[in-house]
Amino acid sequence: MHGEYTPLMKPGLLAKRLASGKAKLDPEMGLEKLCSGCNEYWPQDTAFWSVWNSTRSCDGLQHYCKACESEIAIKRWKERTA
Repeated sequence: MHGEYTPLMKPGLLAKRLASGKAKLDPEMGLEKLCSGCNEYWPQDTAFWSVWNSTRSCDGLQHYCKACESEIAIKRWKERTA
């Protein structure tokens, strides 16, 4: 893939996410974000998360990792075509 990047968060938001467990700092991977779908931590960059430019997204990324987004899309497609 190309063009991946890690969106920067404001220091206050980063501290809040780290304190609540929605993010963690891994010594090898760096900043990781908790997926609301699979409840697993993934590196907080656009290789694992889709960009979501919404006022509801403080960090500019989706709440679900790309793998969970794909599973949800497949499930919805199957429900519509059944």
